[in-house]
Amino acid sequence: MKGLQATGLTDRGKVRNNNEDRFLIIDDEVLHLIAVADGMGGHAAGEIASSLAVESVRSYLAEKREDIIDRAKDKRPLSSFLKEMLSYANAVVYSAGEENPEYAGMGTTMTLVLSAAGSDWLAHIGDSRAYLLRNNHILSLTEDHTLVAQLVKTGEIQANDAGKHPQRHILTRALGTDKKACFDIKQLALQPKDRLILCTDGLHGYVDEPEILSIAARHNDREEIVRLLVAKANEKGGMDNITVIVAEKE
Repeated sequence: MKGLQATGLTDRGKVRNNNEDRFLIIDDEVLHLIAVADGMGGHAAGEIASSLAVESVRSYLAEKREDIIDRAKDKRPLSSFLKEMLSYANAVVYSAGEENPEYAGMGTTMTLVLSAAGSDWLAHIGDSRAYLLRNNHILSLTEDHTLVAQLVKTGEIQANDAGKHPQRHILTRALGTDKKACFDIKQLALQPKDRLILCTDGLHGYVDEPEILSIAARHNDREEIVRLLVAKANEKGGMDNITVIVAEKE
């Protein structure tokens, strides 16, 4: 069964003492999933949040695998599964924060693509991103859930100023920070040879889209691409944890 072939890499960067990013790649021939998560919170709470979110997604897929595949084969939407899966992950992270004072207020971004029986779906919350690379063009598939993105949308600041805004890291939506969370979920019309890049803001916050496209377009090997993208982010200062997944549609 055709799906996604993926390679991922995460790096602490040059400044942070620990890595609060996590990524997940699931490939069992019929069902494929790629996901990145960027945790936030005091002490080790960011690591806990992103780890809990990723493991919640893994366990949900293990339990619901056959149901998801059956629905995909019937050409029915997978949006209800994605909403249930991320709501479950949200509840796990939120409960951990409520039960442990040292983890209070922790949360994480989550950006993922689920592929089953030829049906491809994107789910997203926070400011990690998914890019589509096709015909030497790069297209962002996600919208940042940040205060600055809202200010750009309302015209209060210019898009060119967003990257330098002092409040650019403030999230308006995250997984696990509230009892209920709102996710962006949509179906993708992927074509064979399409390439996806999922990344945390440790990459896209420092390496712009033309640079990402240039690196990806010059190389065919996924391992080389993720290595070079992480290296480029570190070359720009490595101010944050950096996580990248490169996937190709078969």
